[in-house]
Amino acid sequence: AAAPAAAPSGDNISVSQDPSGQFILQIPPGLWTIIQANNGFAGITPTPSPAPNADGSYTVSLTPAQWQIFQENQNKPPQGPVDGVNITVDPSGRYVLKFHKQHYETLKSNNGFEGITTQPEEQDGVLVMTLDEKEMQQFNENQEKINQEGDDSISVSLLASGDYMLHIPAPLWKMIQLSNGFSGINLSPAPTANADG
Repeated sequence: AAAPAAAPSGDNISVSQDPSGQFILQIPPGLWTIIQANNGFAGITPTPSPAPNADGSYTVSLTPAQWQIFQENQNKPPQGPVDGVNITVDPSGRYVLKFHKQHYETLKSNNGFEGITTQPEEQDGVLVMTLDEKEMQQFNENQEKINQEGDDSISVSLLASGDYMLHIPAPLWKMIQLSNGFSGINLSPAPTANADG
């Protein structure tokens, strides 16, 4: 018997048609990331942005014309997204992530791989990681945390002593150091990195 359409597996989109002719797509979380990274919804307006279902998958409804565009987009060669991560799925359903070294180091310093035990292997100057469905979900959650933290904002609080305490995200700290942002200010004690960088 055929499996119910409502339960997409790790590397497959399940597609059904409703009575009105709309195509209903159930997309697993790891594959959703790949579709987004490769502009799978290019040319479809408004761009689908559903909230995740309880199991982490996404449900998208497309008209026949949009479904055609979506299929054509899937046949285009994959492109690495702007931020330097290329994600594909291997035949066993595991997610293969390719990073430029610098991007990998930046993600690592921002806890981008927190909770993931897999270590990258270097291939032709690129770092490659193979993740299972659970690790891919963890990776996605880590990216969301990084994005939510707003890597470009400093939070300031006033201490009881009357001093101001600045909480500076790691990437911004490096930029401030490089541009001598504390020139002429004697930091006492010298700041150390917090657990989150």
